[in-house]
Amino acid sequence: MEPDVIRTLSNLSLFLQVVAFLMLLYAIKLKTESMEKHARGAALAVFTIVPTILFMFYSIGQGFQLASYGFVLMLHRFLGFIVIIFIILFVTNRWRFKKKVHMHIATGLWTLTLALGIFVYLVSFGYIA
Repeated sequence: MEPDVIRTLSNLSLFLQVVAFLMLLYAIKLKTESMEKHARGAALAVFTIVPTILFMFYSIGQGFQLASYGFVLMLHRFLGFIVIIFIILFVTNRWRFKKKVHMHIATGLWTLTLALGIFVYLVSFGYIA
């Protein structure tokens, strides 16, 4: 792919990730009103990130690496994989141990994964050397 297309897709991916995270935070606030609204809001946040996950899998397939911060990228991918597993289990209601503590863990991991992803974005486009 052309570098301009990669940059555009990366910008869109980052934007959608931040929007989805803000939606998740709002969904967390909604749990005081109704668990149904909370579940719908969280599910909408998850569906918002699906295109970004597809782009990230494409980047992995193309061999995207960070020479100087390889460990950060590896940790981002590992935590992202765990978050995806949590998301699948939560949204499909397939985990019988779905408890508040597990959702707190997933939210914390999503936060850390997002922060690492922003760092990876900044490094990959030269904002951080």
